[in-house]
Amino acid sequence: MVKMIGAIGDSITHGYYDSEDLGWFARLGKLVLKSLPAEYLFNNLAQSGDNIADAAMRAVSEVLSRRFDMLLVSLGTNDLRRRKDSDMALDFSFGAREMYWHRLLDILQASGAEIVVLDVLPVMEKRYLPTASLIRKNDDVERYNNQICRICHERNIKFFARYPQWHTRALDKLYQDATHPNSRGHQLIAEEVFSFLQKEKLLTVSEPQNAES
Repeated sequence: MVKMIGAIGDSITHGYYDSEDLGWFARLGKLVLKSLPAEYLFNNLAQSGDNIADAAMRAVSEVLSRRFDMLLVSLGTNDLRRRKDSDMALDFSFGAREMYWHRLLDILQASGAEIVVLDVLPVMEKRYLPTASLIRKNDDVERYNNQICRICHERNIKFFARYPQWHTRALDKLYQDATHPNSRGHQLIAEEVFSFLQKEKLLTVSEPQNAES
């Protein structure tokens, strides 16, 4: 039986600023199908602008109404917007993020799919213009990744940590703006996620069906 992989996320997962109009998830699909032809289908449920609360609410109708064998979750950047020169997070407190992540994962686990959560990638703080009213900071990203990692560990959900390596890279060559990858960045994400799925032995070949006598 052909298996279904879905993606839940924001504009990054949706594929913004990929010149080939693919995004990392569709690029991942190409890598998977090259390795395992005809074994998987792909459904990208990501929506631009989604935060963790949006994803939790959307999952009820968009996940439970479909059959997924694996769900890749990659979001969080939109939870960390701050007013410039403010120590107060604009959108979501620690407690609100905790509540909505558990709500989302409750729904996803109820679907019976294998769940893989990707961490939040670093932002390029230097690309925010002096006139910008809303910004994101990497200190916030690091704290949030620690929180998401802990939640996944508590729930026995696989968590793919990319931030430490990405934080050391030349992001000006991989990003279109402060937060969105360019085509090269999308391809790199796809390759890394593909390698992680292979390492964790999450990509499998369907067993042949016995012919009816």
